[in-house]
Amino acid sequence: MPAAYAQGSSGAQLNGTIRDASGGSVAKATVTLRDVDTGRTYSAVSTDTGYYVLPNLSPAHYELVVDATGFAKSTHTGIVLSVGQVATIDIDLKVAAVGEKVEVSTETPPVEPTRTEVSQVIDSKQIGSLPISGRLFTDFALLTPGVTTGRTSLQSTITETEVTRISFGGMRDLSNLVTVDGADTINSATGSQRATPSQEAVSEFRVVNNGFSAEQGRAMGGIVNIITKSGTNDRHGSLYDYLENSAMNARPMLLPDPLPKTFRQNQFGGTLGGAIKQDKTFFFMNYEGQRRAEAPVQSPVLMANLALINTAKAMLYGGAPGQFDELTGNLKTQDTDKGFIKLDHEINKNNRLALRYSIEDGRSLNVLMGDTLDGGGIAAPSSAHDNFLRDQSLVGTLNTQFSPNLMNSVLVQYGRRHSTFPGVTGQPGLDIPNSLLMGHNFGVFDATYESRIQLSDNVSWVKGAHVAKFGADYNRVDDHIIWPGFSPMRIVLPSVDCLVDFANFINIQRGSPMPALGYTANPGDTCPLPGFMNGTPIVFWPSPLGSADTSVVDGTAATAPAFSLPLNWDKAYQDSQTPNYFSDMKHGYLGFYAQDQWRVSSKFTVNYGVRWDFEPGISDTVNHYYKAFQPRVGFAYSPDKHTVVRAGFGLFSDRYNTSFFFVTRPQRPTTFVCVVPTANCSGTNYDLPGIRQGGPNATYALNQQPFVPSLGWIPANTAANLLINGLYTPVQLVTDVTKPEFSTVGDGTVETASKMPYAEQGSFEIDREIGHGLVLNIGYLFVSAHHQVRAENLNVCPSNSTGGVTPSMTTGWYECGSNAFGNYAAPPPDFPAGKSYFQSVLIPVGLLYYTDNSGNSVYHGVTFTAKQRIGQNLSWNANYTYSKTLDDGTFTTFVSTPQDLYNRAAERGNSNQDVRHRFVANFTATGPKETFLRNTELSGIVTLQGARPFTMFVGFDANNDTNPVTDRVGLSARNTYWGDKFKTVDLRLTQHFKFREKQRIDLALDVFDALNRPNVNEVTSVYGTYGFCNGQVPVSYKDATSIAIQQITVFSCPVAGPPVPNPSFGSARTMFNPRQLQISLKYSF
Repeated sequence: MPAAYAQGSSGAQLNGTIRDASGGSVAKATVTLRDVDTGRTYSAVSTDTGYYVLPNLSPAHYELVVDATGFAKSTHTGIVLSVGQVATIDIDLKVAAVGEKVEVSTETPPVEPTRTEVSQVIDSKQIGSLPISGRLFTDFALLTPGVTTGRTSLQSTITETEVTRISFGGMRDLSNLVTVDGADTINSATGSQRATPSQEAVSEFRVVNNGFSAEQGRAMGGIVNIITKSGTNDRHGSLYDYLENSAMNARPMLLPDPLPKTFRQNQFGGTLGGAIKQDKTFFFMNYEGQRRAEAPVQSPVLMANLALINTAKAMLYGGAPGQFDELTGNLKTQDTDKGFIKLDHEINKNNRLALRYSIEDGRSLNVLMGDTLDGGGIAAPSSAHDNFLRDQSLVGTLNTQFSPNLMNSVLVQYGRRHSTFPGVTGQPGLDIPNSLLMGHNFGVFDATYESRIQLSDNVSWVKGAHVAKFGADYNRVDDHIIWPGFSPMRIVLPSVDCLVDFANFINIQRGSPMPALGYTANPGDTCPLPGFMNGTPIVFWPSPLGSADTSVVDGTAATAPAFSLPLNWDKAYQDSQTPNYFSDMKHGYLGFYAQDQWRVSSKFTVNYGVRWDFEPGISDTVNHYYKAFQPRVGFAYSPDKHTVVRAGFGLFSDRYNTSFFFVTRPQRPTTFVCVVPTANCSGTNYDLPGIRQGGPNATYALNQQPFVPSLGWIPANTAANLLINGLYTPVQLVTDVTKPEFSTVGDGTVETASKMPYAEQGSFEIDREIGHGLVLNIGYLFVSAHHQVRAENLNVCPSNSTGGVTPSMTTGWYECGSNAFGNYAAPPPDFPAGKSYFQSVLIPVGLLYYTDNSGNSVYHGVTFTAKQRIGQNLSWNANYTYSKTLDDGTFTTFVSTPQDLYNRAAERGNSNQDVRHRFVANFTATGPKETFLRNTELSGIVTLQGARPFTMFVGFDANNDTNPVTDRVGLSARNTYWGDKFKTVDLRLTQHFKFREKQRIDLALDVFDALNRPNVNEVTSVYGTYGFCNGQVPVSYKDATSIAIQQITVFSCPVAGPPVPNPSFGSARTMFNPRQLQISLKYSF
């Protein structure tokens, strides 16, 4: 079943040299390539050196015919070209005898001597045969070297659905490009891939790790080019059903009896393709449905304290017992329906048209439950969201061949994605940092509506030994986002015992309708806060709504009109307030490129070019950036037909990830009313230092009230007003700056001069064919990324080691440690020496959340690959990657902000993406034709991966910078605790039943994690105290120190903290799936 007509980088290329019997070049030979399934043809004429090239070919099965005056016509069959392949087939012609023809079967050489990029193809045989749970294309990409599961959002979440992300060369998993038949398939608002066709509609795809040509852009990670199926002259189709059920599965390690282990998944559908008119017009269509439900594994912290937590929530919300319980029996569901139809039409010999329409409707309940959310906590049932999705795409391509040497390809796409993502409850967020999150989740958008118009044009021109390409690509993207931020309120509670303190405080405020709660029995869960703080060091809430009150008296605070919330907490905000959380952005992507593939000799090929990208429509957030020029060069040297050496280097620009634009936009601009004009305060403009030097920028309200001892603000009091009365505390400020008052209004902003992120990429690899079909490869990949987005809170006083110093970015404001704030507070007893202890806020306002593009990362990786196809019975592929990734930040979430604002260099360490060792092998074996196993197929995937790193967190605001989710234990760096290794074997056994001429039934059994090895995903990395007790530093999962902590045999902790470390430290908190079985039945004709 052939793929779509080639578009840009998704096309294949065939080249070679035509020689006579003596080795001399044959000029002006006519070369004709025919697709055997559709009859369409491509032609070229050899040059004076005998060189021919056919670019922009559709991946398919071909027949090659070479005809030259004085020579016998030569026909070569059995040629298979894959997506993005650059194949070389040299032809030797014989002197013609009367009427002589030469016919040979030609297998496409496994070594590509003119390809310069680092990439690998996942072909239709692998897609159809290998055991992949959920049948997602991202899992196929993980079969290739240098590719891992992405962890950009580790300890946070930034998407509306649970999608598998992939990291190329250690880059953030939001820095990739996914295309379907050449059309951009990235959701601009989140950076993740949009809906893609089902596995049954995909012919093959190429995973490009590095060195891609100037034709491709807007990615500094990797590219996945997906090619869909097309119709042929023969009518063909299928019906299929894939079933999984918990009755056949092992029990998850973190889901002990008698908890239900419910898991049901049914994927079903059919395909149909054929010719509307032979050799002229073809169609292909597919429908696939999925019905899925599972009982998620809940947070160990939640399950160990479920009764206590449920009672505390009843106290907080004033409900009857059970009214606000965490419903741990809820199922996560994911139901989808996908439709796909494609028409291919040959208008005439030189013009071919393809039209494709795809749609996905999704209905998913209790999404994100059991996942890690922003702040590092695992989502309780009350933090889940429901997702309702419709994603559509209409794509048209027109390929025109003006002459044998000049071709043009035009692509037009209209895409539209509507996704709503409301919270299942509107309860205030109760956040136990790095452990548990209950209530409305602030880290995701409640809705994303995006439409995209894409227009691209690519020209290919063959001139002698050169294949020149140039073109342009434009995307117009309209985004509409709903992000309610911290609605109705985010309340940070450092431990379960702090939750108890807070619940008892609220209970007293309500008149003590319920008996006081007791504390947990966990000695590591002691609340580290003074009693008068009532368990709450910080609260957040949405921006003030409505108009400011400007009729004020000197020295008093202006008030924003208060509005009430329904105290049944079924919604996070009233429907009437939805417009206050809207954000619209109309922006685009524009790119131009030019490149040349120059075959310098029969053994040496150079590919060089340049690309320029630009993003219009974002000037109200960041300055337009015009300098994204990206030169790229690569070469391939083939000393013989069995060996190729290739290398490349280039610059690769990313997109601005607009999710951090939208985080601040819905929060309305900060408004302060001044009474006494000063240099910082004039009229209604109050200058907040939420910008760096280098130019002003719009700032937006992000309300936060931290505990400030010298100002006497107790966040628990503010939270009580909301919980009991449903009212927000007035937060606007009128002040004489000589008499500072605290305002809970802060701001969020983006650095105006943010530059477009980019990466320097270099690669080197050697391919060598040994024997027939066995290819060995060794490669090296270097990626150094710059200008990556990072976040920070600027409203932090310098530590006591820099007392009295006013940072330059806050000139005109009070110096920390002056009488305005009282004297410096002394750090707690036994606070780690050499670690900064801050003086709370820098100025008397709330959070100053700031994002810039100061992030950097570097990746070094060595890969070893072996692959072989042995006849029709066995094919296998194995690769090993040894790599290291370092960076100085991950993303824009709170957990990604620096522990020490004034020592950002200390953030450099092991990246979340770091994987030192990874081995992946896959195989497909069919029984010999002469035996009873001739219709039996066995396939499998073996994955072995080294441990991944985690940061050891204190679990509360130990350094007094008002951010409780970033504090690390002692002087430890980021990501210095190593989790568990990952080992799994997936198998598929298939029995083919053939009947009639072209009909077949396939009965298959898949076994995922066949050995049922418990594979830990995330470990509990909250240590619970300021420093390491007894000087014992844990290093890895199940090491001696970790086990001793869990057995509560580690003492001598700092006197200011809990008496012992957290006994859950180092234990598994989320797991990969245990052994699962899937049965499937497929009928093909």
